[in-house]
Amino acid sequence: MSDYIPNELIIEILVRLPVQSLLRFTSICKSWHSLITNPSFITKHLNQTITDRKRNSDKLLLRLYTDNDEKEHYLLCSDDEKFGDDYSEFKFPFKSLIGYFRIVGSCNGLLCLCDDYFGDTHHIVLWNPSIRKSVTLPMPCKPQGPYMFVLGFGAHPMTHEYKVVRIVYEEHINRFKVPPKVELYTQGIGSWREIDSASAPPYCIVEFMWSQAFVNGAVHWVAYDPSAVGGFCNLIVSFDMVSEAFSEMMLPPALAGRCPMRLSIKLFGESLAVFCGAETRRSSCCIWVMKEYGVAESWTKLFSINLPGVLNKTLGFRQNGGVLLSTTNNWLSAYDPGTKTISNTGIKGSSHSFNVDTFLETLILVKEHTNVLEGQLNHL
Repeated sequence: MSDYIPNELIIEILVRLPVQSLLRFTSICKSWHSLITNPSFITKHLNQTITDRKRNSDKLLLRLYTDNDEKEHYLLCSDDEKFGDDYSEFKFPFKSLIGYFRIVGSCNGLLCLCDDYFGDTHHIVLWNPSIRKSVTLPMPCKPQGPYMFVLGFGAHPMTHEYKVVRIVYEEHINRFKVPPKVELYTQGIGSWREIDSASAPPYCIVEFMWSQAFVNGAVHWVAYDPSAVGGFCNLIVSFDMVSEAFSEMMLPPALAGRCPMRLSIKLFGESLAVFCGAETRRSSCCIWVMKEYGVAESWTKLFSINLPGVLNKTLGFRQNGGVLLSTTNNWLSAYDPGTKTISNTGIKGSSHSFNVDTFLETLILVKEHTNVLEGQLNHL
């Protein structure tokens, strides 16, 4: 590296640099390329990025789809007073056969994308927009009969193995009496493996919203008990990326009996949050947060949003406690719960295509040599 500066000091300097600078430095010499693409350096850089984020404002990754050019746009925005005015755009290298991809989830700068909307899966992709690298997953086997499925995405918190879990519900007479098939893909292994479905809870994860929240090393979904009599019985089902086992959490009574199609799960900081839309009146929503992870008694109602004729879809939280939402006229707007006012961000797109999540720029997948498996995905 250098005859004058210790390698340890060079590493401490490099892990604090942005991803784009590090990518340029890989071309300086073989030793720098070897260092920056080393898994231990990638992990060290990730940990430093997470630490730095706690001291600075978050970055938000905003996805939208515009009908005029029929393209997906991925915008990296600062979550501060400049939100909506100051952003950079990642080039999206793929084109879905059905308009735009479903975003399964994001973790440490990786996005999991799937071009399925209530039908067969065509592609599942892991994409790091910061370094323009991606991997297309091999397609799992399809059941012979009708089926529906749910995906979840996250990482082992210690080893940083990135995993996609697939839960398949087959359509037959005993649909909800037969455990779903559970498959797991681990990045780096390159294949799906079936895990013991006996541990899968006898609940159906809500496929309509298909939202997930990854926190504490586990993926969380809203689910319901299909055998419940006399009303709905909703709860949260989670899948732990370490033990590879399922568990359950209770929802507050105010949410447990609501139509599950009205519920979506998000993160409020590092806490689980559930958005609940009104069943009889459009344009209203209430938001609940689990203040202490795993403690059902800690569910707390934060506030309600009531914007008749305006609110279309709640998307997520800003660092200042505000809520981002899409409106009926296709604008991305910000709601201030303190003043109960709404402001236009100046960003417009198809209202159902909006997706917002916190984002880290990382080196994950930097050693991948090809973007996708040949012939499996349409590039722009």
